[in-house]
Order: sequence, then structure tokens, then C-alpha cells
Amino acid sequence: INVNIFAAPRRYGKNLPLPGGPKMFTLIWAAIFTLATADYAFIEIEQPAEISGKFIALYGEFGTHNSTGLKSFVIAKPFDACKPLKESAKGAIVIAQRGLCPFTTKCYYAEKAGAAGCVIVNNSTDIYIMNAGKDAKKIGIPAMMVSKETGDQLVNGKKKHISVTGRITRFERPLFDASIAVLVLMAVGTVAGGAYWSAAKERGEGSSTYEYSDPEGDADEDEEPAVLNEYFAWGFIIVASLGLVILFYFIDYLIYVLVFIFCLAGAQGLFLTLTSLARTVLPPACSRASYHLPQMGEITWVNTLVTVVSVGLAVVWGIYRKAAYAWILQDILGIAFLLTLQRTVQLPNVKVAGILLVLAFLYDIFWVFISPVFFTQSVMVKVATGGNSGEAMPMLLKMPRLMDPTPGDSLLGLGDIAIPGLYISHLLRFDYETDNHWVFGDSCVPHRANRRNTVIGFFSVAMIGYVIGLVLCDVVLIVSKMGQPALLYIVPCVLIPVLVLAHARGSLPALWSGKVQPEPLQEGQSGYNMDNVAEGAEKKTLLKDA
Repeated sequence: INVNIFAAPRRYGKNLPLPGGPKMFTLIWAAIFTLATADYAFIEIEQPAEISGKFIALYGEFGTHNSTGLKSFVIAKPFDACKPLKESAKGAIVIAQRGLCPFTTKCYYAEKAGAAGCVIVNNSTDIYIMNAGKDAKKIGIPAMMVSKETGDQLVNGKKKHISVTGRITRFERPLFDASIAVLVLMAVGTVAGGAYWSAAKERGEGSSTYEYSDPEGDADEDEEPAVLNEYFAWGFIIVASLGLVILFYFIDYLIYVLVFIFCLAGAQGLFLTLTSLARTVLPPACSRASYHLPQMGEITWVNTLVTVVSVGLAVVWGIYRKAAYAWILQDILGIAFLLTLQRTVQLPNVKVAGILLVLAFLYDIFWVFISPVFFTQSVMVKVATGGNSGEAMPMLLKMPRLMDPTPGDSLLGLGDIAIPGLYISHLLRFDYETDNHWVFGDSCVPHRANRRNTVIGFFSVAMIGYVIGLVLCDVVLIVSKMGQPALLYIVPCVLIPVLVLAHARGSLPALWSGKVQPEPLQEGQSGYNMDNVAEGAEKKTLLKDA
């Protein structure tokens, strides 16, 4: 690939010099590898006092990225600045409204009127890099975008007072923020915790082929999880793609449906997670204490308390989701949902897991990078940012940036945790069932306590790959200064090493098909029953010690 891609001024790299490649190939690879710079500025207002302070702005792909001295601010006439300005703006910074014409056209007319800078007011709460247009090379003044809230304050201040003065100060955001590391830890902890929970049956009985009686008798813990097949994998991606297109056109209205669905799913996930935790931590007498209600029968106090907490947190988040503290509740609900998903849904083998992972990998690439070729913009980006609704997509883990003076969050989609999590959970169950590899918790499993398996299991390899994939994604995000589809990096890192290792060990057929032949118990091991030897290894029964 020609190195000029990396210096391309356009985000999606139109007309880049890729010799011998078709235009589609050029657009796809340019979208993946182009480094889009994101330079920020503070608009520091000094007068009038009622609006004085610092406001965040983002430079465009055109114009200079310089700071200015103390300047006056004027409102463009016409406000959209799509025609030559009616009044001189000599030495001033022009405020113009987004819409009706290209960004470069507005800045061109502002500069022709003598402006020292041009501030474009967005029509939503977010800001982004303004694309370069046909007049980009003619722009020689700072050009930047501010949010609707910031623009309204500047415009209203100017209308109330004769003079509004301030300056533009450029600054560089720190390359790394600690919030990124916190998100990685949250994702890794969720995947590992969900996998451990999903393998509860295998830890207790060694394999699904063994008989085992639950001493606690918790029926809901013994419910069989839903097992997905390859048809679901294909159907999931197709339905998700159709849903994404529908959201692309109607996100301003359907975003509220997504908020409602997130509240329901989060409340249910939190209920199941807390209920299971309570039964594990509390004595049986406490966890099973109940009361009677007419028409409803016996209801445990634990379920009642957990229901109030779960529904209460979901309702509070739904009402105050834009508050500064709302990210905490959103992460709690999201993580609880992910843990429950790994506990209640399973993949039967690596064949189905591989299909799902590869399709999700292609799904991310297409809808983030390639969709702008067929649509007006990136479908995934518009849906993820909530369009013009002023709402944000709730299916995310959020963490406020900790080392950055600009407002903003580090984000990770729930799908980047859920899909690899299902796959990694299957690998942990496989490790337990084959009984040939070291996995955490062996010392707690009766028939494994005396074994010394020191070979790393497939679960551990996949977890290391997952961490590497997340770190690679974050490195590219930091260098390119643009959001990345995490599955683009995660899928190869978790899938390829496991398949290579399984092939080297001769375990690939079993891993691929999911048909595991348990290793027969040896005489003297806990759970060995001589009466079952004659029936063959396939019919051996693990008996729980009295």
C-alpha cells in the first residue's frame, strides 16, 4: 500500500494513489489505514462575564490550526454563511450555523469578509472533524466546530451585548488516558467472570456426561442454557445488519426504544447476577427465607430485595442517563447483562464460534469502514453516536476520560465483550471436560484435586489473545485518533492461536465438533467406582463423595 495513504487529508481517502488497485480497494484500505488528526482548541471568552470561560472546539481538516490573540466575535449575516457576508468581519472571529452548504464555503466567505477565524455551530451536542471541501485550499484561517450548547451561549451572549471578546488556544489531547486501561480491565474481568460462571456445571461434575446431584437444590441454577447453532450465527449477523440499516434512517426515534430495551435487559441481568451471588455468599437459611403472598405463593426475601435493587437502578439510569454519574449505573447494568448472557447462552463447538466470530469481524469492518461507500456516512458511527437525537447509544461500557481536560468518555461496545465472551466460555468448559489442561479452579474440583496439569489450557490462550486484541485496538486508536472496531483486532487474536495450538496437540477435531470423550477415571482417584469399569469409559459415572 502506498505510504501516501497515511498523509491523505480526506478521512476516507478518495483518489489516493494506489497503483493497479480498483477504486473500491483503494477506498476500503484507505478507510482502515488513514490517520485522521484530531486537534482541539479552547475558545476562551473574557467578556462579557456571564459567558466567560473555556469552551471546547475541534479543528477541521482544512484551514490553519493556529491560536489567535484576543479577538471580537461576530455573528455571520446570513447566519448560515452560505453567501457573501453582508457586513465586514475584519479581524474578528465569525460564528456561523451548520447546514445548507459545505463547511469550506462558510469559512471561505468568512475569510473573504476579513475574519481571523470561523466557528461553525453544530446542530447536536457532539463535535467532529469537518471534512475538507472544494475550497479547502483557499482557507487560510482557523476553522473549527463547537457543539450546539456552546454555540447557543456564544450567539445569545453576542445578541445581549455589544461586544464579545476572547481568544482561540490550540492544545493537544494526551495520547493515552487511564480510562482506556480501566475499560480493558473491566472487559477482561467480565469475560473471565462470565466464563467461570458458565462452567459451573463442568466444575461441579467434570463433564456434562457425568451424573451429579446439586446439594443445594437450586432449580434455576440447573436450568439448561440455550445452545446456539450455525444457523443462528448467520441469522444473527443478517438480522443485526438489517436492524443497523433501519436504525441508520430512524435512529432519532428508535434510540428511545433501545434505551428501554437496555433498561429491561440490564435489570434482568442484574437480578440473575445478584441472586446467584446471594445464594453463594449467604447461608442457606438466609437465602431461602421466604414469605407468602396470595395468588403468588412463596417468595424469598432475597428475590424481593434483589428485584427492588435491579429495577430501581435501571429506572434511575433511564431517568437520569445524562447525569454526570450515569456512566456508573450504565456499566453496572451492562456488565450484569454480559455475565448473564455468558451463563444462559452457550456455543456448542468452535465451528459455530468461528462462524460467529468471523461474521462479526466482517460485520464490523463493513459497517464502520465500507458503508460510507454506499451510504452518506459510516452507518455504525451514526448509530453509535445516536444521530441527531442528542442521545447516546446505551449498549456500551463507558469511562470518563481521567487525564484529559476535554469532556468525553472512553467507550467499548457490549458486542466486543459478548461475542468473544461466548467463545471463551466454551473454551473453558472444553478445558474442564477434556481434563487435560490447566485451568483456574482445578483445586476446587474433587476429581482434579490430585492432578498436576501444567499445560496451559485453550481458555488461558484465548484470554491472553483477548487482552492483546484490546491493547492493539487501543494502540491504533491512540495513534490514529479515531474510533476503532474492536473485533477487527480481537477476533484474529483469540481465534488463530487457539486453532493453531489445538492442531499441534491433536485436539482440533474434538474442539471443532464439540464431541468430547472424557478421560476415564483411574483407580484411587476421588469418584472412581469399580462397578462401572466394565461398561466402558463412555459410560463411567462420577459419583460425588459422601
